[in-house]
Amino acid sequence: MSNSKSGIWAGIVILCLAIFSLVISFQYSYSGIVGPGPGFFPIWLSVSLIILSILYIYESIKGKNVSEEEWPTGHSLKQVLFIMMSLVLFLVLFILCGFLVAGIIFLTVLFYREYKWFVTASLSVGITLFIYVMFNIVLKVHLPSSGILF
Repeated sequence: MSNSKSGIWAGIVILCLAIFSLVISFQYSYSGIVGPGPGFFPIWLSVSLIILSILYIYESIKGKNVSEEEWPTGHSLKQVLFIMMSLVLFLVLFILCGFLVAGIIFLTVLFYREYKWFVTASLSVGITLFIYVMFNIVLKVHLPSSGILF
């Protein structure tokens, strides 16, 4: 498949996702009591994404955004696959154990190559707890602290 055709297909997929997101965002009110409501940001984000995807499709048809870059190979491919598998691990652990355990393990797996063990442990626990506190206490969006297993 040529790069221009892959760009067209990528633009079409993004356009479909943006239209779907726009349709879903109309279920929320656009304005609230004080100002913008829960539908304000998703509507504008979806409209922006629709416009940008149409421009991307247009440029792909004209051949302006054709790139000579190839898919990652060798070490780069291993890094991409490692991150993707870490995300899958996070998802499974999130369902089984909740956010706290999944977040700490996920960040530990990502950080262990780059930092010493005590820095890895500190960062993993600190970042996970920070996110948990910010969502649960400050934003009042409750992340599950326990999963199916415990």
